[in-house]
Amino acid sequence: MKACIYHQNQICEPHLWSGFSLNRGLFFGESPFTSLKLVDGSYQGVDLHFRRLDKSLEFLFGVNLSDYREEVEEGLNKLHENSGEYYFRITFTKTLNGEIDFFIYKMPYVNQEDELVLEKSNVIRGKTNLPNFLKVGNFLEYTLELKERTDFNEFVYYNFENHLLECGTSNIFLLKDGVVYTPALIPGILDGVTRSLLLQFLREENIPVKETTLLESDVLDSSEVWLTNSVKGVRSIKKYSGKEYLNETWAKLQEKFKNFVSEYE
Repeated sequence: MKACIYHQNQICEPHLWSGFSLNRGLFFGESPFTSLKLVDGSYQGVDLHFRRLDKSLEFLFGVNLSDYREEVEEGLNKLHENSGEYYFRITFTKTLNGEIDFFIYKMPYVNQEDELVLEKSNVIRGKTNLPNFLKVGNFLEYTLELKERTDFNEFVYYNFENHLLECGTSNIFLLKDGVVYTPALIPGILDGVTRSLLLQFLREENIPVKETTLLESDVLDSSEVWLTNSVKGVRSIKKYSGKEYLNETWAKLQEKFKNFVSEYE
């Protein structure tokens, strides 16, 4: 007996499935993606995003981005704008019939974020077998906790060893005594594009930076805490666990970093 699907009062055989957008992302969460920003006609860090997609497609589907890059670039060209800021998400998946497919989502970017108040997530992250470069479309834990709690607008994850990992949609950096710290890439921490760009920028500016194991006490001992995200950029938090943080150092660096990202090859 062949597999079939019941939908809208019809029993559909596999040759009819193409009309239902059925894929392994919907069934199994296999939906590798990357999010990037278009700013005044320039896609920021696009080559780094393509590298992520290439690794992700090889890991999940055993194919190379090079087979689809021309189509993706054609889509980005058709969606291109010469001015303004836009959020883009490129998502790949595999249909139930085994075909690789992708779509590009685009929307105007408007920063509506208030002052960042960070709190510790109630979710404790365990070990994972997923590589650091992989992003897939499952934010259920994150969105549910955001609905349940109103005392913050972003939260931070720790693992069972109380090691600092990352935030809900961002990597995290700490500034203490003139040195910038960020968690080393252990399982459970995304190798974010903006994380990579900020590390390179800080080193080129001769600002001491360390990738290492960090605890909650390190967050509380820091003078500034920065969150990195490919669309929102780098943002300083205002408060964590009742402590208020400064924004002196990043306020001095942010324009230079924006120029660094816009000129990045």
